[in-house]
Amino acid sequence: MDESDERELFDRARGGDRAAFDRLQTLLEPKVRRFVVRLVGAGRERDIAQDAFHALWLNIERLAGPEHVRPFLFRVARNLSYDELRRQGRFDHVSLDDAGLSEAEYAALPPAARQPEERAHWVHLWARVRETMDRLPEPQRQALILYAEEDFTYEQIAEIMGTDIGTVKSRIHYGRRNLLRLLPADILRGLGIEKE
Repeated sequence: MDESDERELFDRARGGDRAAFDRLQTLLEPKVRRFVVRLVGAGRERDIAQDAFHALWLNIERLAGPEHVRPFLFRVARNLSYDELRRQGRFDHVSLDDAGLSEAEYAALPPAARQPEERAHWVHLWARVRETMDRLPEPQRQALILYAEEDFTYEQIAEIMGTDIGTVKSRIHYGRRNLLRLLPADILRGLGIEKE
């Protein structure tokens, strides 16, 4: 679906068209759920995503345009995830239940890595990177997830995180630097990166 289709769905949903909103939700929900899983782990992502979309439905008339839908949804999902982490008493640590590759991550692999004999190797490398990302300070981790995994712009990340673009750039910079520092040399070599 291209940007003009998303704009049309937004305009119709903003006018009260529930079918258009449902289509918009179908389009965006997998990304919101994946983000929630990265923050709180598997299990509550469906409920949190539903709550985020409910908030979008209640507030869609307040959004200036379709370019604000994704930042709004991810900001709400982020806040609801924080609430869930507080409820569980584990705000500072998030475990990974599923270390497998998503469809998008698999598609981003080099062609040789998609071979069955190589896939286990890449799944292992990716799981180690994700585990290491979970050790980063929360603002750096979230900024990296939104930038590298969800493909948001600096401006959108700033809107989601309620900060300015300079802070987002700083968090991504230091997050990358810390990630490279924390990853073992063998994992970096497996990814084709030389440790400094």
